Amino acid sequence: MKRVFAFVGFSTAVTLILLNVIAFSYVKFILLTTAVLLSVSLSVKKLRQEKVLPITFCSILFACLVFVFCVQVNVAPQKSLDGKTAYARFQIVDIETKSNGVYLYTVKTSSIDLPNAPQNIKLKIKSKAKIYSDYYDNISGMLSFYSYAKNGFDSFGDYGDGIYVRAGLINYDVASNDNKPFNYHLIKLRLKIREIIENNLEGEKAGLALSIFTGDKRSLSDNVAKSFKVCGISHMTAVSGLHISLICLLIYIFLKFLKIPDFLRTFITLFILFIYSGIADYSKSVIRAGIMITVMLLAKLFNNKADALNSLGLAVFIICLNPFAVTDVSAVLTSSAVMGLTVIKPAFDEYIKPENRVIKYFYDGMFAGLSVLIATLPALWLFFGKVSLLSLIINIIAVPVMQIALISVFLLIPLSYIPVLVFIPKYTASFSLGALIKIADFSREHFEFLYLNISDSIFGLSISGILLLTGVSVLIFSKADIRIISFFIAVMLSVSTVLSIYDYNRNAYVTVSDNGAVFIYDKESIVVIDADDNGDCYALEEIADSKSFNTALIFNSYNKESRITDILPYAEFISDNKISMSAGSNITIEYNSGIITAAVSDKVFKIDNDYVTINGYKYFRNIYDKFSEKGDFTFIVTPNSELQIKDG
Repeated sequence: MKRVFAFVGFSTAVTLILLNVIAFSYVKFILLTTAVLLSVSLSVKKLRQEKVLPITFCSILFACLVFVFCVQVNVAPQKSLDGKTAYARFQIVDIETKSNGVYLYTVKTSSIDLPNAPQNIKLKIKSKAKIYSDYYDNISGMLSFYSYAKNGFDSFGDYGDGIYVRAGLINYDVASNDNKPFNYHLIKLRLKIREIIENNLEGEKAGLALSIFTGDKRSLSDNVAKSFKVCGISHMTAVSGLHISLICLLIYIFLKFLKIPDFLRTFITLFILFIYSGIADYSKSVIRAGIMITVMLLAKLFNNKADALNSLGLAVFIICLNPFAVTDVSAVLTSSAVMGLTVIKPAFDEYIKPENRVIKYFYDGMFAGLSVLIATLPALWLFFGKVSLLSLIINIIAVPVMQIALISVFLLIPLSYIPVLVFIPKYTASFSLGALIKIADFSREHFEFLYLNISDSIFGLSISGILLLTGVSVLIFSKADIRIISFFIAVMLSVSTVLSIYDYNRNAYVTVSDNGAVFIYDKESIVVIDADDNGDCYALEEIADSKSFNTALIFNSYNKESRITDILPYAEFISDNKISMSAGSNITIEYNSGIITAAVSDKVFKIDNDYVTINGYKYFRNIYDKFSEKGDFTFIVTPNSELQIKDG
């Protein structure tokens, strides 16, 4: 049987994605059903000889067991801390972030003074003041613990990093620690790289350079992030296989030029790969790419040709030893993209083989982008609900420019200590980064209509149909017929787009962002309530991108007035304490003593400081302050006044 690891890796990953979505009570049922199916596949001789089904069922069973073990041993004990306050000793183990005046620290505890409390756990703590401590110093303080996510997908990547609870810092004391681990020096290296980049590049270019080289998006401007997303080139701002392979290839060729022997050249490259992975904070996509490149370099060393799909399957399987790694968006997208390039793109190549070099370049770029788009479509629907058709063209232009920028930044780091030489990578990086920003801004300004909303359930059904057709094609013909599937994709997505736009323009919506802002809107009007931070404005921008509002009423959002005005130039800011007015054909607003009542079609929503109330049910507005329920959800009111609730 060929490509065993591909079957094992992808079966395990798909199973874990399902397990992270469904209620935990169903996991045991899936485990039992899989065990029965595995027994059947082993007892039937023909199925046993084919090997595919036994290996697949064995992988599914393994995924279930790993998931159950992790939930019972790690997640449940830590979630038992929810709502408790305790004295703890801990160390800061990563670079902190700051948002809206609040600091967020990743820490590792050495002890928590509670009976039966889990010890030596990783968590994030929030503090209104900066903690004056070096990384890995010994800190003791009072923590108030809380659980903030129902599953891995709700945790914004924290579950994948082994973080299942958060805590608020009440007070603390610091004691210095001279025994620093290896990761301390990696953190200092990352900070030094940030300093070098910020000293040599300016503004948006510095933030983009830092994101491209290290995956750190904290300095990436909202404008650049939005333009890259609309153009479908956000993958450039997260270190993945494209970045890792280019850096490793550069090092490998340089060592070969120096006549370094194969064995030593391979292990020097792998050592630098390990350090660079640490600079990129060992993200899931970096680990996946690192494993694949390690397999390929070792295969080359022993004169064997590594199979890309099998190597990807092995990398995915190793990552899946952490059952929440599949909830990391970048890891799922990059793995899907590689699968598109190794499976779908070669299928296109069987039918289309241009000979002319110029035509072949554009063909490879276009169909590589199409293959990646097809492979990542389920993940795009699941995580974002949007897809950029611009990516099919822009990547052909932007990827070579990004590669120049990445190499330039890579050379800028060591050459920054040699003033005579540093100007070469400095100006090359500045020019290429500036070109990327201009390409993205121009494309966003003129072609944003190609950034499509696919969040509707119609698209989900279409994607399921595509996957089903692919599976049936493989079963009947032993391979997927790319021509039939491509035609089916085009038809399904075209029909889905038309129906989705039709529904989207007929419905009214009440969206609650995960920071507590409320947006009430239909096809022509929007009401904005408590949009008082950058996250709320970003959510507003996402909504405004897909609508052409004629009216915009803004309540309690004065500290972001200039930002909101940039998004909605015609916005009217309401300051009266008592007001009743219409906000469009489907929305009526009453504002009285800080409480807003919104009539959306014939559904009435009451919005106070803590809750959105509809039909007698209360929904918390802020997952960080009111963490017993999940935020970030949308009420959909259809023309016949049916009410639907969509999480995520």
